[in-house]
Amino acid sequence: MRVLMLSWEFPPYVVGGMGKHVAELAPALGGLDTPFGPIHIDLVTTRTNGGPTSEQLNEHVTVYRGETPPLNPADLVNSVISGNQLLVDVAMPIGDSRPYDLIHVHDWLVTKAGVQLKHRWKTPFVTTIHATERGRHRGHIPDEASHQIDRMEWQSCFEAWQVIACSQFMKQEIQNYFATPADKISVIVNGLNLDGVEECPPEQKDALRSLYAPNGERLLLFVGRIVHEKGLQVLLRAMPRILAEHPNTRLLVAGKNGAAMWPLAFELGVEQSVIFLDFVTNAQRDCLYGTVDAAIFPSLYEPFGIVALEAMACHCNVIASSIGGIGEVVHHLQNGLAQVFADPAAAAKRRQAAYNEIKTIYNWQGIARQTAALYADVVADRRATDW
Repeated sequence: MRVLMLSWEFPPYVVGGMGKHVAELAPALGGLDTPFGPIHIDLVTTRTNGGPTSEQLNEHVTVYRGETPPLNPADLVNSVISGNQLLVDVAMPIGDSRPYDLIHVHDWLVTKAGVQLKHRWKTPFVTTIHATERGRHRGHIPDEASHQIDRMEWQSCFEAWQVIACSQFMKQEIQNYFATPADKISVIVNGLNLDGVEECPPEQKDALRSLYAPNGERLLLFVGRIVHEKGLQVLLRAMPRILAEHPNTRLLVAGKNGAAMWPLAFELGVEQSVIFLDFVTNAQRDCLYGTVDAAIFPSLYEPFGIVALEAMACHCNVIASSIGGIGEVVHHLQNGLAQVFADPAAAAKRRQAAYNEIKTIYNWQGIARQTAALYADVVADRRATDW
């Protein structure tokens, strides 16, 4: 089975969860057996942060990077559409000479390319919707650019043979926003590669506690993009109450441009108890997870919540909002909390339960098998359909 996968993000260009998702999924899919033979993937992506124009990940997965111009924030949609044509120019000669059985696109950013190639080759189209524009704006479409993105998300779902959502929350959102039939949407969760979790040496953890908790403070950690939907402002506004009940507490904020929230911390009078770390590497993040008393994710919109899995993989206590997909990952009093904890023994049990779930539910081998089964169903349907 030959599959064309399209994604705007792929290492070394990774902005958010989508890039990580594709980077783990594609190699796990390559070589899996199906009724139509083993899966061979050609992944076409942008060359935004460099990387070779052609790269063989393994014998079954090849990455092709197209030279797309930098996105123009003042004209985002049109610059994305222009970039899509360049991705089509990369994919078209490959598919014309070696036909594909299926096209898999990730999010609105590559929808135009996927739809164009679908109709050129009469090849079934599968889309993964990682988030929605309306969801990010809590159901509101604030401007023309958001309206155009929303319409491309609708088009992606309309043109797709099957839609993949990463949570039941996202499935419901796709149904509500785009009137996509329920039987056209399959829920296949996101995953985490435990081999990629870096073990933090004990002496490094001790050094971090000495640095950030010299007087035995209880450490809380926020990790995420500094945008409204991640809810850092909610956590900062909760800090006065947290400090009133637990004065020996300090909040660490890991995220690029986190210091932009310093004025709010100052306004709330908690600036002495909040440390803005700015961007941290994955290794630094994992050490922080292994050091702090709890990681807190107060998201207002979260299609899945990969950050919660990353914290759980480091045996970190997790406190999260119960909204969206993260509420399907973090289960109160089972593998995490939706409110503050006070029982260390129970917390240890929850940490182990969370780690076990990553191994059994959120592993990429199982996720790839589910995706391969969906591919096989779509290809079988296509072969039984006149087009």
